Amino acid sequence: MECEARAAQQTAPHYTEGRRQYFERIAAHDFAGEDRPATLIPVQRAFHWLRQDPEARQQLLRLVLHVDRYMDAIKQKSLRNGGRLIYGLANLVRHHRRWLRPVESWTPQHRRRDGQFASLARHLLAHYDVPVFMDSVWFVGRRERGLQRQEWYLSQGIDERGLQLQEWFIHVGMGGNIRDMDTPIRLTRRMAHVFLAAPARDTVERNLRWAQVIGLGGDERLAQAILRTRLGRRFENDDFWSSVVLFLVNNAMMDPSWVGPVVDYVHHMKYAPRRVVQEGGGVEEALPPQPEFIMKGRSATKLLGQVEAWHGQLSREQYVDFQSWQPCGVRPFEVEDETEELGQLRWTVQELLSSWELAAEGRAMSHCVVSYSNQCAEGNIAVWSICAQRPGAAERENVLTVALDLEERTVTQARGRYNALPNQRPNTAKTRREAQTGYFALLNRSDHILKEWIVHERLRRSG
Repeated sequence: MECEARAAQQTAPHYTEGRRQYFERIAAHDFAGEDRPATLIPVQRAFHWLRQDPEARQQLLRLVLHVDRYMDAIKQKSLRNGGRLIYGLANLVRHHRRWLRPVESWTPQHRRRDGQFASLARHLLAHYDVPVFMDSVWFVGRRERGLQRQEWYLSQGIDERGLQLQEWFIHVGMGGNIRDMDTPIRLTRRMAHVFLAAPARDTVERNLRWAQVIGLGGDERLAQAILRTRLGRRFENDDFWSSVVLFLVNNAMMDPSWVGPVVDYVHHMKYAPRRVVQEGGGVEEALPPQPEFIMKGRSATKLLGQVEAWHGQLSREQYVDFQSWQPCGVRPFEVEDETEELGQLRWTVQELLSSWELAAEGRAMSHCVVSYSNQCAEGNIAVWSICAQRPGAAERENVLTVALDLEERTVTQARGRYNALPNQRPNTAKTRREAQTGYFALLNRSDHILKEWIVHERLRRSG
């Protein structure tokens, strides 16, 4: 009786009899389209998603009716992990036959929606503690239609990656070892232990990589540098890439700013197919430059020399096969900005739409951004140039180059001249020379402009 009284006191004002009837009619397929509130469309899609399992539909109704007593199940505001609550609830229902406790015995112990959902997932599917970052597995599979700001929709089919990650959550919640699961990175005992204490802000897969670096003896700076490369979002060919991670850990004196260029170079040599222009016209793909490339026995000094030589080669236009591509859909950005140190500046963020534009950016910035040409042409990556222009100046000054992962809508790289990072001290002879010209004041301010653009376009930033 005391529990029921407490629940009644906590019942939210939105939880009305009319709303409960709406949910019941949706579950029963009894809803006239003309009088359906638009806010209930995601709920209808969730029930449709489970249409092949009548028992699951009934459990979803049971779950929605109970949860809606405390937290608005159709509220537009997203949870911390980027998901609509109804989608997370539908994913919990996919495992309803494994629920450990009755839905009705759950009451929220947190004020924030993400905390409430986290406690619900553990109430239903965990005997033991599960890391906070694993809550994101219940929202895997949601996709945004187009890259402009639009409504989010429920996936119409089963998301196999989501199911796999949810199995990891349940396994850990039942006291299992993450090493028992089919993870893309093979974990040692130490890595598995570190994984459970990984940063709450990141995804499960990125925290696997983080745990790998820390478990091998790397530090936080190196882990974050590696996560900013393709290794933070791609996990195929792990046997080889694990050897690269080990190489980077074992060369602890290497400046972390070299990690991105090294990974780009290694990927290019071992995996990036060459494009050969035929005599009669047309382009044909050939094997990568060094398909048998291995890390064993490599000297860090020699490797860095090869990386630097490769960057110089890429900056020469004659080595670039011309390709062009359509805009990715993320909007360009302009802003007037004034600071005491720099005065008034007009900043622009513009997408680069051909391999020649990438080459020109690489020459201006002395880095290897043209190596992204194939990925841009295939629609995986978009590259943007952030430039500054002073009042009355005829030309803009290239300040920062940005790589955007289009599937994840995440900025994965942001580099200045000679691969310098904003808000970090110059650490090579070339960047120290740039610092004497006043360039680093522009570079540091460009990071603020980048953050404004990210917010304006609802993007994310890795690392």
